[in-house]
Amino acid sequence: MNEIVAKAMREGYKEDDPSTVLALLVMALGRVAVEGVSGSPISAHNDRPSGFRGGSSDNPPGRDLFNEARRRLGFIATQCTLENVQIMLLQATYYQSTARHLDFWRTTLAASEACQVLIRCHGIHWPSANGDLVKRAHWTCVLFEQLFHIELDLPQSQIHTLEDEIPLPHFQETQDQQKNLTAPVTTGAAAGGERGSYEHHFLAMISLCRLIWRIHREIHACEHNVIHAEPLAQDENATTTHVNTSTSTSQAATSDYHSGPAMALIRELAGQLDSWRTLSTRFLQWSDEDESGFLGSDLTAGESSELLFSAEQGSIPIGHMCSLDIVGAHLKTRFCYARFMVYRPLIYKALHFPELMTMDEYHCCAIAIKSICVWPLAMAPPRYKKRLVPYMWTWSQQFMAILLILNLCTTNECLRRVVGDGLVRPQEIEQTVQLVLDWLRDAKQIDGIAERSWAIVEPLSTNLQ
Repeated sequence: MNEIVAKAMREGYKEDDPSTVLALLVMALGRVAVEGVSGSPISAHNDRPSGFRGGSSDNPPGRDLFNEARRRLGFIATQCTLENVQIMLLQATYYQSTARHLDFWRTTLAASEACQVLIRCHGIHWPSANGDLVKRAHWTCVLFEQLFHIELDLPQSQIHTLEDEIPLPHFQETQDQQKNLTAPVTTGAAAGGERGSYEHHFLAMISLCRLIWRIHREIHACEHNVIHAEPLAQDENATTTHVNTSTSTSQAATSDYHSGPAMALIRELAGQLDSWRTLSTRFLQWSDEDESGFLGSDLTAGESSELLFSAEQGSIPIGHMCSLDIVGAHLKTRFCYARFMVYRPLIYKALHFPELMTMDEYHCCAIAIKSICVWPLAMAPPRYKKRLVPYMWTWSQQFMAILLILNLCTTNECLRRVVGDGLVRPQEIEQTVQLVLDWLRDAKQIDGIAERSWAIVEPLSTNLQ
């Protein structure tokens, strides 16, 4: 406000000024943030309002401001400055909010390339305020890229190779601002969570995503090694082919291919996940018995956590300051997703080789199914703020997988026994199915991945409900 906007008000919104583009993009995202919470729903289904608020399916909030910024991008697109990296990340964030997934990915890569040049070709003094901004930009690029690579196997730039060289941001100016606050201090979520807690969520998400990346790498390394361990034979044309090793039950019982990742590895990764949650900042911790708890409350003030997430909106306010419900739901859901990744190989084994399942593996398979039930991001109030939900394409894709697995729990004998052992409650499965179907039915208006997912799961919806 003091520098960029003030300059734009004095000199106008120039075409070749990065500050102008920054201002326009921030205002476009501000429009998304405001209308995405308080705007009118774009549609309704069975008297239930859509979670997309503001604008329409073809005309998202802030599009006029965003297009004004895009008209000026050509004049500064080749610069490798901090401002240019920030511009690319803001542009990617807007594409994310409008479900333009490929544009989101391509703009993220552009930001990553510019950030690498900035870091490698300029001497960055990391403790300075400018160095802290560079650190935030770098870690934001890493978060964006890794999720695209893990979920869709899209290629990465080399920015992740700098992780060991780039310190985590310290948000020094936020700490200084809080020291200088003259307003009376309040208690509860308003004090401990909503004012300045975004840095804790950001740092927690960095560490969680690094752990998710390790889980992804370790699990797939086991699969890769198993595939290449299959015996090879030569066909008549002298080309190398894999031999089918599952031609008999005795062969199946002895093949490493059927066992998947070792239980020791699964338990190690699960233990690291639990340690991550235990070692997080106090007001970012929660227990499995309190999935609807409020992330960001000031527990040191002596207040209990507020209930935040529920299947229906009810009396829960939708306007939490700083969208604390969104970032809290995202962090919790990403943790559930990571736990599901750890135990997911046991679902595959239960489907294909039930005769090899041990009691321990049955229990771990049940944990995998419980991990996909009642994700906070699909509940109210986040479900009514879909324009603000990070990485929407990820959830549309995962929700389709969840429905397919829960459908198999009704048709596959082994999975029926797994969910019948008491760890997964029938009402959890029922509620999850309803939440996910509602999400996909609503998201398909905007999100192409959700539209494709809905076409797959809609024929199963009668069986699921």
